[in-house]
Formats: sequence, C-alpha cells, structure tokens
Amino acid sequence: MAARLLAALEDLIGREGMYLRAGQYDLVVSNRRRTEPLVRQLAAMADLPGVRELRPLLDATLERSERNAALLREKMQELGYELRRTNQARYRTAQVAPAYSQTAGASTPRFAAAG
Repeated sequence: MAARLLAALEDLIGREGMYLRAGQYDLVVSNRRRTEPLVRQLAAMADLPGVRELRPLLDATLERSERNAALLREKMQELGYELRRTNQARYRTAQVAPAYSQTAGASTPRFAAAG
C-alpha cells in the first residue's frame, strides 16, 4: 500500500511541476491540497515493515515538492510586487485624471485666432 501511495504522490508532484512551468498557479495550489493527505498517510506508515526501504525515494519526492513550493512562494512574491505596482499606478492615475479631463464649458477654445 505504501508503494502505491508513494507512486500517487510522485505523480501529483510531477503534475505540480508541470503546472508551475505552465503558470497555472491555481492548479498548483489545488494539487498541493491533494498531496497533503498522502504525505500524512505515508508519515503514519513510516515505521511499518517494508516502508523503511521506500524512505530514500520518499525523501527525493518530498525534496522535489519543497523545490516546487519554493518556486511557488517566489512567484507569489513577484506577483504581489506587480500587484502593488499596478495599484500604485491606478492610484496615481485617479489623482491626476481630473486635471486632464474636460469640463462641460471647456469644450470650446478660450482664445480663437482672428481670421
């Protein structure tokens, strides 16, 4: 049973890497939620006979998962920075926009050349 759980965990973590590379961060998050129960079950089975032999493979799989998590955190920070920049630009635009908008009476020029 532990080998099947580990195979399922490896598959999910592989998908997680694909989702990260594709920029599908919502799928990464939902995929991580699916891996958590598998990790808990494998941890609960850690002392059972036959499971100890799987430990090196489990450690390698969990290391891949941690690298994926680090990439996701990095991307979240990057996107947070971009969001703050966008919000600052929106704020500045909202502050200066009234100065550049035309009022109802300003549609005709103030001074007209005589001709």
